[in-house]
Amino acid sequence: MQKEAKQMPPTPKETPAGRGAQRHARGRRIVSMIGLSLVALLFFGGTVLVNLPATTMARITGVPPQVRALSGSLWSGRAMLDGGLVLNWQGKWTSLLRGQIGADLTLTGPRTLLQGYGFASPWQIGLSDISGRGGADLLVLVPGASPCDGQAVVDIARATWSRARVTSNGRVQISDSLCQAPGQAALETPPLDLVLTSEGTDGVATLTTNNAVKSEMGQARLGPDGWIKLRIEPAAAQLIPGLPDSAPTLLEFQLN
Repeated sequence: MQKEAKQMPPTPKETPAGRGAQRHARGRRIVSMIGLSLVALLFFGGTVLVNLPATTMARITGVPPQVRALSGSLWSGRAMLDGGLVLNWQGKWTSLLRGQIGADLTLTGPRTLLQGYGFASPWQIGLSDISGRGGADLLVLVPGASPCDGQAVVDIARATWSRARVTSNGRVQISDSLCQAPGQAALETPPLDLVLTSEGTDGVATLTTNNAVKSEMGQARLGPDGWIKLRIEPAAAQLIPGLPDSAPTLLEFQLN
């Protein structure tokens, strides 16, 4: 018997539409691979950066003279400061998802306990949720400040600085204080109230007496260009020897 020839189904021809769909699929795969590679590279680079020893970072960027010693890494570490103050920080991985490096901060000292959150990105630096108490030991960090025995209650919701804008929102209440610089007469100051707000592109700090009179003592404005405009009212000038108290004193200087 003669065997029947087995017929094979015809090979389907590739249409232009099919070729286009395949090219699009390959293109999506390539883009996905590139995207995943970039994410992996950024994650690796970020991991290396945040785990740099704090002392290495200090040699690269420099540190203020108030810093006595550093330990740990950029991600988790400690700084020993003048006045017996200690700053601890612990990085938060969730901050990396927002394109920034953020850390929980704790500042402790003989009369100080402050906690909050700090963050930095290529376009902005800032602090948020800063609360606690600050003592006279904090003044050691301010060059030229006179020693005082007052206490401050700090509640700052947010303070940020970018090239386009400075924002601030919070309050610092300061008890009555006795301040005395070496070789000078003692200076008594009333309870004070420092209120932080924002106006336009500037951050504004307004200081008033924290009593029934609520006398305005002064105001400072910080702009994104780093210039500080300080206005000292006559009520405050009367407490500072050498300052004229017949009219407000205006000062301007730029942060280094």
